[in-house]
Amino acid sequence: MKTLKYFKKLPIGQQLSILAFFVVAVMIFIILSNFIQVSRVMKEKNSEYVTESISQINQTIASNSDVVKRLLEKISYNSPIVQSYLNETDSVSKFVEYTQLKSYIGDMIDMKDGILDIAMIDNNGTVFNTSGDINELLPFREEIPERKMYYYTSLQTIPFNSKMRHVFIAGTRIYSITNFENKEVPIGTLLLVLDISAMLGEQEQVIRMSGSEVYMIDRNGVVFYTNNDEISVGSKYDEAQLLDGDDSDIIRTGEIPDLGGRVIIKVPASALLSEVAEIRRQQLLVFCISLAVLAFPFLFVINNILYPLKKLLRFMKEIRSGTLKTLKKRIELEGYYEMMTTTNHFNAMLDEIDDLTHKLLESNVRLYEAELVKKKSELAFLQSQINPHFLYNTLESIKGIAADEGSDKIFRISKALALVFRYSIKGADRIPLREEIQMIQNYMYIQQIRFGDRIEMEYEIDQTLLDYKVPRMILQPIVENAVFHGMEPKVGGCKLRFEAYVRQDILYLSVKDSGVGIKRDTLEHIQARLMAEPGFKASGEREECTEGIGLFNVHDRIRLNYGNLYGVRVVSMLGIGTEVSILMPYGGELLA
Repeated sequence: MKTLKYFKKLPIGQQLSILAFFVVAVMIFIILSNFIQVSRVMKEKNSEYVTESISQINQTIASNSDVVKRLLEKISYNSPIVQSYLNETDSVSKFVEYTQLKSYIGDMIDMKDGILDIAMIDNNGTVFNTSGDINELLPFREEIPERKMYYYTSLQTIPFNSKMRHVFIAGTRIYSITNFENKEVPIGTLLLVLDISAMLGEQEQVIRMSGSEVYMIDRNGVVFYTNNDEISVGSKYDEAQLLDGDDSDIIRTGEIPDLGGRVIIKVPASALLSEVAEIRRQQLLVFCISLAVLAFPFLFVINNILYPLKKLLRFMKEIRSGTLKTLKKRIELEGYYEMMTTTNHFNAMLDEIDDLTHKLLESNVRLYEAELVKKKSELAFLQSQINPHFLYNTLESIKGIAADEGSDKIFRISKALALVFRYSIKGADRIPLREEIQMIQNYMYIQQIRFGDRIEMEYEIDQTLLDYKVPRMILQPIVENAVFHGMEPKVGGCKLRFEAYVRQDILYLSVKDSGVGIKRDTLEHIQARLMAEPGFKASGEREECTEGIGLFNVHDRIRLNYGNLYGVRVVSMLGIGTEVSILMPYGGELLA
């Protein structure tokens, strides 16, 4: 503890000198320890990798060999044409079956990549093959043992399409499955000529990219595959050449049961430790750079640390004791990375404080203005309830008189109008969509009595939405606008269509009319007003314009309840018609 207290009291220059000495010593120790540890781990991992690679190669060869075995069995015993061809003694019938056999064998070749040729030889010496020189394959007939499901020859070099190819030949004796009298005597021999790729498959590409030396030899010690360009396929394997190298080389061998051969993998020490050497070079580079940094004059280092820090502290005190105007100031420092980062974060914090301050002021203004709009709407609603109450009672009286006098039309229109007024004075803010639709049905009944057959009404409603609650009185103003501003001025019949559906969690209530449409300048004015903040007029809006009052009222109510992403959308073409859509979140909560 005394030593630590003494160290704290030393000048910063001496503290940095002691620190530099310890840093250098620790870095040298870490570099040496790390190099030794990484070298050991690399050898262990590579040894495991080589063993795993041998296992993967064996699995690949076994898998491909299994495909070849099944193919031999399929051709020999699962095809009636093959059995028939080999058992047939009549030359004419055999010729007819030859064509079918050729097509069948062609299909079998396409079942696996790497099959160069398929040949069959019956007991009479009649041969069949798809390509290549059959004379080169005849000697291998005798090599195939009887009563064995499949057999691989050693690596063979034979001419194929005017080119010498290194191949394996897989074969089996074919026995009759129809003639049981001579079931012990084979009726023919089947030979498959396989390219090396037929046994290795995609594993060949993996081997070439592995960075290891891979040798695969057959039962006679002949190399049938290697990624060492200095060793040619078909040459005799020289184990002494393989062992001629560094003692640190990793060499592992494994058996290839299906081919009766072996696989040898060698990882040279140079390739094994190349990555370690690169790590060591990087560590030495870092070490040299660190020494260069520590070699700078201590006074410069102290100044580089302390001066920016003191300047930042003075600026912080100024900000703390300043006003809103002071928040506009920013500090610029030059120094080490940590100080620059601290400065950038501090300036970013000031930017955020300034931005939040402005947003808070704007939010307070918006809340105040929105509250004014809400109060005005509430006052207007209370005032509007007086006349509907009076009119509702009056209409009830008219309905009673019409019933007594037997005037059915007056009775029905009075009843519909009374229901409209009764609905308009209802106290609930949110009601089921079903009631809102019933309201516009009553309203349109009145209008259809007025206009006769000029108006045709259509409804397309998702029945699951009828009980979903929506703000009250949002459809009637839209329908009223469609009737009086779109359909009444048009000569002839019109169609009014109402749709209710949900798409991507948004509830759409759409009113389409085939009326006169909206003039371009009027439509642009309406679109601008819909883009403005709730309760406020767009730039250039006319005070005397009353066509869209109900539409704007609905739009403002939707946005105040659910947010500015929702509201009313208007699309119109002059002379064709207008579509007004109300967008609300399906399942969304009210904001206010």
